Amino acid sequence: MRLRRPDFYRDFSCIGGACGDTCCAGWEIEIDGETAEKYRSAGGKIGERLRAEMENDEEESCFRLTEERRCPFLNGDNLCEIIIALGEEWLCDICREHPRFYQWFGDYTEAGLGLCCEEVCRLLFRRKEPLRFEMLYDEEEDREDDSPGELEEDFLLEPLLKARETAFAIAQSRNCSMDQRIRALLAWAEELDAHLQAEDAEGIEALAGEGSIRWLRRQCCEKYFEEAEVRKLLEQYRVLESLDGTWGGRMEKLLKRLPELLEARRDFLAEYRERECEYEHLAVYFLYRYFMEALFDGCVLPPVRFAAASLLVIQLLDTEIWLERGDYTEADRIFTAKLYSKEIEYCPENMEMLHDFLM
Repeated sequence: MRLRRPDFYRDFSCIGGACGDTCCAGWEIEIDGETAEKYRSAGGKIGERLRAEMENDEEESCFRLTEERRCPFLNGDNLCEIIIALGEEWLCDICREHPRFYQWFGDYTEAGLGLCCEEVCRLLFRRKEPLRFEMLYDEEEDREDDSPGELEEDFLLEPLLKARETAFAIAQSRNCSMDQRIRALLAWAEELDAHLQAEDAEGIEALAGEGSIRWLRRQCCEKYFEEAEVRKLLEQYRVLESLDGTWGGRMEKLLKRLPELLEARRDFLAEYRERECEYEHLAVYFLYRYFMEALFDGCVLPPVRFAAASLLVIQLLDTEIWLERGDYTEADRIFTAKLYSKEIEYCPENMEMLHDFLM
């Protein structure tokens, strides 16, 4: 069994009540079947309360949120009363794992940390060196009868993993601006997609083996930054569902000020050039999390274009803050990245709509 994860994964730990936000409010908290059964048989007052706060139907169980859309077990100090009363082992899967995410490919698994969590953002954006990944091996798990290693491995898995390394290399080419890197990445993805559509494993590996230099030297995908194209993109983002009802209004503001924001964006990026690595980390994060979906969809353009679109929308939100206040802090960086992640990444309907649009 192989497990890949970001090199800062092991450093993450929930900071609980010290967090300026909480992951226990604002969205439905689904309870997995095994934990739901534990809750139904729990004794004492906490057991009675667990059963009283659960909503059940034929397909799933979840907690009944308060009028403020908070988990009923989240106390005034933003601490979990289930952990206090019973311990972390009584948490349902989603509460125990969040903000971790996983993807499984036969005997190969990828794990990561979502940017919906401010502590994850803090760990990511404070680093100056390029984001790296580590591989762990578990030979014992491979020998279990029900191991994912028994699943058939797709013949395109390894070629696509190699191709993604080239995508990382392009995104992390610090001798070029992020705009240059994104243009190169988009052009590279179009050529890669042709090989993927043909299920040409050798072609994918050959393109991955070329490295990043040829693509970074090309001037391509200029329209990515043209006002008309950005306006189309923001119009699509404007009609997405919103967790707290404010997302559409934020996009409206960007659309109304778009010419000004696009002009100011260049000045903003120039002023904070020493923090350009933060956008690099964002690009690599989105590529790591979504690139390998091409293995299931048979198309690499949506995840690469999503990385580019996400970076641009976040940059426009950042520029707006800078214009209004005159500075841009670490807290602003965390706020914007977390906002985007919660509103977009953690809404399956939004991700599906963007996938179709970016095709």
